[in-house]
Amino acid sequence: MSTGSELQIKGTRIFEKGNYQEAIGIFTEAMEAYRSENNGQMAAEMQVNIGMCKRELEQYEDAIKEMQVSLAYFDEHGPQVRKAQTMGNMALAYAKLGDTEQAQTMYREAGAIFRELNEDEQYGETVLALADMYFRAGDMMLAAATYEVGLDYIKNLNQRQKMMRQLGMLRARLTGEKKAQENASTEATTDSRRRRRGINTRRIGQGKIGEEKSDE
Repeated sequence: MSTGSELQIKGTRIFEKGNYQEAIGIFTEAMEAYRSENNGQMAAEMQVNIGMCKRELEQYEDAIKEMQVSLAYFDEHGPQVRKAQTMGNMALAYAKLGDTEQAQTMYREAGAIFRELNEDEQYGETVLALADMYFRAGDMMLAAATYEVGLDYIKNLNQRQKMMRQLGMLRARLTGEKKAQENASTEATTDSRRRRRGINTRRIGQGKIGEEKSDE
């Protein structure tokens, strides 16, 4: 009889090949094996895997139900990092189901746990997933700001993340230049108004305005 670990490895290999329906059967066997071994944590993890398979099969409601059982286990017994990971997986299922509000809530709560546990990489990935949701919702400014936060916590950026980092730097540069232009325009308008009132002005130091002393 195969152990829970052996079945888990087999199920993972089948999952990675994209054979999700078959993987469900193997992960179910692994879950039962872990239960017989009195390993509740790993049994709960196998149920998350079953949920992930169902999510890939677009059975989103069933996927959420599977993962809710595991979430309840991790909420009561821990570890908290598994709870956060389960919430992240559930968030994607909610997003696929079209429940944007619940998906964003799950991502935020998962991110808060990762941050508290100093799981920087997982925190960053969660924040980026949340940024993707903002982007798809059309909130470009919030998405851009959220991307920047998430990228700061990713050590090894992939090609897409590097591109986002470059776009963020460009946005910051353009925003800074635009702000400087607006400030210059405002100061120029102020100077012009002062001149029309007969006030002779000059720039002193960092943008300060003072009156010229008259020549004697």
